[in-house]
Amino acid sequence: MKKNGKIILLCIAVLCVLMAGMYFVYQRFVPKAQEGEKHVVISIVYDDGTQKDIELDTDAAYLLEALSAVADIDGYESDEYGYTLLSVDGVSADFRTGSAYWSVYVNGEYGTLNIARQPLEDGGHYTIAYETF
Repeated sequence: MKKNGKIILLCIAVLCVLMAGMYFVYQRFVPKAQEGEKHVVISIVYDDGTQKDIELDTDAAYLLEALSAVADIDGYESDEYGYTLLSVDGVSADFRTGSAYWSVYVNGEYGTLNIARQPLEDGGHYTIAYETF
């Protein structure tokens, strides 16, 4: 029985080391916020296909802060997914009640980060688009 206890402790120790390693790799490669003023373009594509382009000089570090300065937004924060955008300028896209959602594009590429964690870069173009699945 003592042998099984040692094996379990060894497995737990290895698991902790692997988790710590994954955390450090994540911290090393996650995009960092750029300090200072930035000139960015935020495009909002609504459910009817119309698009509003906003040029903005901002010292905001992340997209959520910049977007909330130029549009009326609503959403909620969760530990699991971060900030979930539900409506922009009165246009709702709530995936919990339908098949629509707000997607994020960064310089034309589908965004991989939540808008609260998407850092702004000087000269960046960020698109918030109404989409369905």
